[in-house]
Amino acid sequence: MSPPTSSRRIAGSSALMLDRKRVKTILGRVAGFSGADARAFSSTMVITAFHRVNDELAGDGLTCNARKFEAFCRFFRKHARVVSLTEQVAACREGRDMSGTVSITLDDGYRDNFEIAAPILRALQLPATFFVTSGFIGSEVIAPWDARLQRQPGWMSWDQVRALVAQGFEIGSHTDTHVDLGRADSETVRRELAVSKQKISRELGSDVQLFAYPFGGRENISEHARELVRESGFSCCVASYGGVNATGASPYHLQRIPVDAVWFTSPDQFGFEFVLGRALGRI
Repeated sequence: MSPPTSSRRIAGSSALMLDRKRVKTILGRVAGFSGADARAFSSTMVITAFHRVNDELAGDGLTCNARKFEAFCRFFRKHARVVSLTEQVAACREGRDMSGTVSITLDDGYRDNFEIAAPILRALQLPATFFVTSGFIGSEVIAPWDARLQRQPGWMSWDQVRALVAQGFEIGSHTDTHVDLGRADSETVRRELAVSKQKISRELGSDVQLFAYPFGGRENISEHARELVRESGFSCCVASYGGVNATGASPYHLQRIPVDAVWFTSPDQFGFEFVLGRALGRI
């Protein structure tokens, strides 16, 4: 018996999308060989955002497996100069040109960031920033977006966060409970920022300066909330809805490119999308 028409349409649509990604991967390899990737990176400052790095969870909008994460890290190292986010933020504040640089960030504080991502980064001698949701660290909290997972990925402990610092990585704040700063009232925003800053600073023994707002969309932060981030003593406020950063960009309006297993099947596809986006002025 033939599958329902709707199922055939979905299957056909998925196959078409996969074919397009394969074509983009091939074109991306051509771009890499021709030097187009390096030229595209050389004209702007890029910040990337990852979440889970996990081999046991199906690839989705938040998960890359270890092999893919390493491949992306090698890709960034090949085509750009990988630096710390702190270095990029300082350059923005001073008006220095950081074109040709990429920083790597990971959000939320998943345990696999310590167990899988950090060893890969260390092996490749690459800096990175881990934005932790302070109320999740060392807890059994199940984030709403993880409730459907059959196996919970778990959160880092504070000892593991401290170990990341000892290994040379940066730690930033992602609020205390992953609240939507686009909807929260001023009192809630102030409390989330203050509690997160206090917890992280107390646990690490040093002030935390970097901030990434939860969810990362344009609608997930208001200009008032952004100003409260500044008033709370953070040196930056980064998004996660795509885009790159020009010289002189405000450190409180920095864009990140989210990297996931759904949209980017490979670094080569990423390279194609990036080169095309730069050529067309879309990013």
